[in-house]
Amino acid sequence: MIEVEINKNVYLDCYHHLLNENDIDIELIWGGRDSGKSRFVAQKLIDESLDAPYFKAIFIKKTANSIKEAQYDMCKSIVEQWEMESLFKFKEHPLQITCKSGSRFIARGMDQPGKIRSITNPSHIWIEEGNQLSETDFITLLTSMRSDYGKVKMYITFNPESTVPDYHDFWMYKLFFKGHKEMSFQSSITTKVVINGILEDIEIKYRSTHTTYLNNPNVTPQRIAFHESLKETNYYWYQVFTLGLWGNKANDNPWAYAFKREKHVAPSELHPNRMLELWLSFDFNRSPACCSIIQHDESQGVVYIIETVKLQKSGTEELCEYILMNYPNFLYVVTGDYSGNTPSSIFKEQVSNYTLIKRMLKLSDGQIKVKPNPKLEKNQLLVNTILYRYKTQICPVKAKGMIFDMENVKKRADGTILKENRNDPAQQADALDTYRYFCNIELGYFINED
Repeated sequence: MIEVEINKNVYLDCYHHLLNENDIDIELIWGGRDSGKSRFVAQKLIDESLDAPYFKAIFIKKTANSIKEAQYDMCKSIVEQWEMESLFKFKEHPLQITCKSGSRFIARGMDQPGKIRSITNPSHIWIEEGNQLSETDFITLLTSMRSDYGKVKMYITFNPESTVPDYHDFWMYKLFFKGHKEMSFQSSITTKVVINGILEDIEIKYRSTHTTYLNNPNVTPQRIAFHESLKETNYYWYQVFTLGLWGNKANDNPWAYAFKREKHVAPSELHPNRMLELWLSFDFNRSPACCSIIQHDESQGVVYIIETVKLQKSGTEELCEYILMNYPNFLYVVTGDYSGNTPSSIFKEQVSNYTLIKRMLKLSDGQIKVKPNPKLEKNQLLVNTILYRYKTQICPVKAKGMIFDMENVKKRADGTILKENRNDPAQQADALDTYRYFCNIELGYFINED
């Protein structure tokens, strides 16, 4: 042990509550960039390594070769800043930090599963960019949180970017944050862990600490200007990396590139206007079956997407029943995929989807407006021109599927929509398809027909 007193003022005020001894098993330190969260954990571990009776910290990242420029270099810079180079030895092959007190830091990547399982008696685990780990990775680490020398403390630092299309389905969000309205809080989870060959329920206490650059007085004016500029240049990055709010993984090649959440998502729930036609735009898959409920107020120059209905393991009949139940007595206008004109054997009698819709909704021929689907590259230009030039409002409550597709559906190099894996929600594009069909019929004049 080495008795060196570290002044509390070296730590940012927003992390002072994490300096006291407690029974928290996992510290979730997350939020925006430039909040000093990784620096705090490095400072705390260096501090503890000096005088702890036993100390063995494990640096964890998704890949082993990324640790040096993350936790390792951060700890090294702090040792140098505190002028403690004589007390620590830094080794790069293998990556390791040792202290004259006997404490040590070692590195493991989740791409080295054998080495992870061989961890013995850690006192601390620091996971950097914890949102990059899979749930299996995390469970593997949980089973490594055992030591003959007492409790193991885990720190997880991360920006809240999901690695799946919808962060509500992301394992980290579901495990730690679902149901919590506050961003900084204390809670616990119960998990099953094998101990000495016996499966046991273990309560794990965790604490969430949320910070942004606003909590770091050392951030330069240039970095502040950059963070605030994201509000105009990339709203997704502004949400995740400036405000530190949960967001979905950025789409690096969006098909609906003109879509902007702050521009196109209505501020509150939308309700249909009985004075306007109710457009029903169908897509004829069965998992899910999809129909968007749309109104076009030409006098105001606004398209309202009231709802995007998605029914699993259902089809056209179920969609029609849903419409009759939830939107009765409107003047319906129907459009959708041109393939719906082809008779289908899935019905009791050999009829097309549009014949069935016409019969169930009691429509005249003039209420069915369908034409062959244009080439996707031309269709993309039309849809994005409308999003850019014409006011479109999407219901934030009932049309979440449309918002999801606008943000997540990707474009191939040839302008077509990426639809290789039907099991991937971002590659289904059913809601987006319904909007495309509506635009083709009702707003096709936005670009030349030539």
